[in-house]
Amino acid sequence: MKTALGLWLLLVALPFGARAQTGKYTSTGTCDGLPRIDVSTPQGVCVGIVADGFRYPRTVTALADGSLLVVDMGGWVPKRGSLWRLSPDASSKTYVKRKLLDKLDRPHGAAIGPDGLLYIGEMSRVFRFNPDAADPAATVESVVTDLPTSGRHPLTALLFDKQGYLYVNRGSASDNCEPIAGYRRSNGRVCPEAQGPSARGVVRRYALTGPHRTATRWINYAVGLRNSMALAVHPESGLLLQGENSRDSIHRRDRRLDDRTVPHEELNILTPWQDYGWPYCYDDNKPSPEFKGFDCSRTRKPALLMPAHVAPLGMAYYFGGMFPDWYKGKLLVTWHGYRDFGQKLVAIPTDAVGRPVGEPLEVIKGWYKKGSQPMGAPVGVTVARDGSIFLAEDKNGTVLRLFFDPKQGDGIPTPGLSVNPIGDPGQEARCQELATRDDAFSRIQRDIIDPLCTSCHGAAGGNAGNLRLARCDDIGNAQRLLAPRPGGAPFVVPRSLKSELYLRLEGTTPGLPPMPAGGLNPEQLDEVAEWIHQGAPVPASQASSNGGPMATDSPP
Repeated sequence: MKTALGLWLLLVALPFGARAQTGKYTSTGTCDGLPRIDVSTPQGVCVGIVADGFRYPRTVTALADGSLLVVDMGGWVPKRGSLWRLSPDASSKTYVKRKLLDKLDRPHGAAIGPDGLLYIGEMSRVFRFNPDAADPAATVESVVTDLPTSGRHPLTALLFDKQGYLYVNRGSASDNCEPIAGYRRSNGRVCPEAQGPSARGVVRRYALTGPHRTATRWINYAVGLRNSMALAVHPESGLLLQGENSRDSIHRRDRRLDDRTVPHEELNILTPWQDYGWPYCYDDNKPSPEFKGFDCSRTRKPALLMPAHVAPLGMAYYFGGMFPDWYKGKLLVTWHGYRDFGQKLVAIPTDAVGRPVGEPLEVIKGWYKKGSQPMGAPVGVTVARDGSIFLAEDKNGTVLRLFFDPKQGDGIPTPGLSVNPIGDPGQEARCQELATRDDAFSRIQRDIIDPLCTSCHGAAGGNAGNLRLARCDDIGNAQRLLAPRPGGAPFVVPRSLKSELYLRLEGTTPGLPPMPAGGLNPEQLDEVAEWIHQGAPVPASQASSNGGPMATDSPP
């Protein structure tokens, strides 16, 4: 009988095609020799699984030799990140998986520098290394060392422009300047964390100079950008684009606003010393509810508004040769979000210099949970030298490849955006009621359970661990977490951070990975701890989720 470690080493050593399993996906045929997944694409386009078994892959970078560099963040637990090289086997159309670096602290971004080395954005720093060295770890050098390690958005995205400057995201510590440890409270006019040279919510530009090409000079190139996970440079004009992940829960500050539809996510053209509005403004220069008197005419308008909460996490211009001419110059954007319009890869028309000039069109859609097919969550996107498109998909730990066969269709998406369906007939009513509540667990439902837990623990997801967590069912979910289990304590014991739920979310249960996949960020974990410290109260309502009477207080 193989040990877990022995099995893991076996899987790493084998090319992907040598395994019959396709991880969390069930193959629906082949896509240019790879196992095909069940998603909707334009005619002639298919999506195949290149490799699986990653913990939390975030970005994929195409290298000159046809191989891929995959950044596996490892989840939110420190020092579990890794870097992998996927090398193609031309004879079998499979990929050999080799680990290059290990025990990294939540790495995310990757870019090839002007020196040909790979630059990696890790928590707190950017480092470079030579992936072709016999011992890649021996070539690691720190380049930037002053990046944030705390707050809501501490991950490091990065990009080089045509002049060799390095651009690095410094995501906001808060959602929209609410009180947070380490920063003064806003006075309603000025947001402390968005001020000064050490401001958060900015994109910095670094000049790599000196004999060791380290970051000796920097400027806050663009400010007022909440979280710049998606960055792209046009290969001809040099235009810089940023995908803005806009704020959450705006309805908590103004009940007239619908959190399902506002604020929109944004595409912004980055120019030096411009303010793009966060946290004072949203959408097309509308004042945020917290800063109603702010003059938003001073801030730069987005180049394009995208649907709310789609979470653009990766972008790349397409200039490859595999897909039809229609794709040339289009901006490919991954929508990682879980709400109405999320879980997609879209293509956005641009002009000759790369400015967005049209509405998004869906290249991948229908990536929601159906049957044995899991919900997808694309992050990084890159175009390989053969013109195929690769994606890193963190929720299911996969790297995917888009292939076009002109014999099967024209490959061109149809206009319009599809809305992900609701499979639970009572869900819509629950979601409407949830939007009216603002207690601690209802916030946990919106911020954590709905986006991160229901695809596995929902009725359609199979109730993993014998725990059902339904979407928008804050009342029912709280009751189920507090209910005694046969032969064991409840998942949550009021006022005890030794509760099984908290330990699993924290990632400290011996022998078990953190839950959900990838773990929680520090602010999300604090939300759960606060609810448990309060005594784990169940949200108040006139009726339970099944229509019957219920208690509004948690058990003693």
